[in-house]
Amino acid sequence: MPNLSVGIVRGSGADKLLAHLAHQHGILTSPLVGTVLLLVAVVLGVGLVRKVRRAGGVRRLGATTVVLRGVAATGVVALAVGAYVNAYAGYLPTAGAVAQLVQPAQATTGGHLSSVQIPAPSLGIAGGSTEIYTPAGYESSPGRRYPVIYLITGSPGTPADWFRAGRVDSTLEALTRAHVIPPAIVVAMGTGAGAMEDTEYLNVVGGPQVETYYTDVVIAYIDAHYRTVPDRAHRVVGGISSGGFGALNVGLHHLDLYSTILAFEPYGDPGPGSVDRLLGGDLARYRANSPAEYIRTMDFSQPVRVFLDVGGATGRDVTAVQALARDLTARGQVVRFRVEPGEHHTWSETAAGLPYGLAFAGDQLRQGR
Repeated sequence: MPNLSVGIVRGSGADKLLAHLAHQHGILTSPLVGTVLLLVAVVLGVGLVRKVRRAGGVRRLGATTVVLRGVAATGVVALAVGAYVNAYAGYLPTAGAVAQLVQPAQATTGGHLSSVQIPAPSLGIAGGSTEIYTPAGYESSPGRRYPVIYLITGSPGTPADWFRAGRVDSTLEALTRAHVIPPAIVVAMGTGAGAMEDTEYLNVVGGPQVETYYTDVVIAYIDAHYRTVPDRAHRVVGGISSGGFGALNVGLHHLDLYSTILAFEPYGDPGPGSVDRLLGGDLARYRANSPAEYIRTMDFSQPVRVFLDVGGATGRDVTAVQALARDLTARGQVVRFRVEPGEHHTWSETAAGLPYGLAFAGDQLRQGR
């Protein structure tokens, strides 16, 4: 299988940059922060208990004092647990990510980030919140057109996750400066049905038509309102987790729209529960939306490049994603398969793989054919 690979062959300078970007860890994703906070919480808790005992009980020390100290200790414990969870998941890696959580749609290092609504009521999409990044120089180069990278978040999740947790803007800017990828517009698309509702990005029977929304509405809006290169050679679709499945499924269904697919932590079908919940009990629809089943027999009317990335600590996920890579390679498609050592099914995994995925996309976007 000549196209199946664990990496991308590049010069040593680009390799070093990719490795550097893949292993960036902010202070908020450090387990040390959680450890320190947990120790502080333990000290506060033990100190409170000893104080009460020495004082001869709550009545002598004062109920108000005990309550206040108890609240303080509880707060620190909650903060410590939150820090541990965040360090594990990598959702808010830096203070900048926290700032974006409080005030979304901030300008990035060199480019600009904005939030727009692209509703499609006829498809069951009421809000259609979308985050759009335009690269540095976009405003000052009115005659230039740009490729577009469309991204789908996981569930639960929001489009802004790609900038808070995925750091896609800063990573893209670093790779652009190094000429690994040309300047590009990034469109982080909404789930189409709210942050908490898991549609698996399908055309839901009796519900939101998310796939059609992405392919017919969002692309048309972006091409009409931004200076894009409006052809498949300059379009990429990517996603994480359920969004990784969504990117793979939507991308393979629409080879006329996308030349490159970036799937982080994907899976090969929408899950057995989706048959009744999303697809009206139709097994044929289920199979038609299960890449693990249809890749082996689908008609590749146009070639597609696929980047598949998975955490090494996810066990069976590695085997499942590798099987997808093999099936695609056997059908003559260009595939890159990466395992991120020690990573779980989290944003930390995607942040580690994203530089390599963008570099993979850059190979196509530079050629543009």
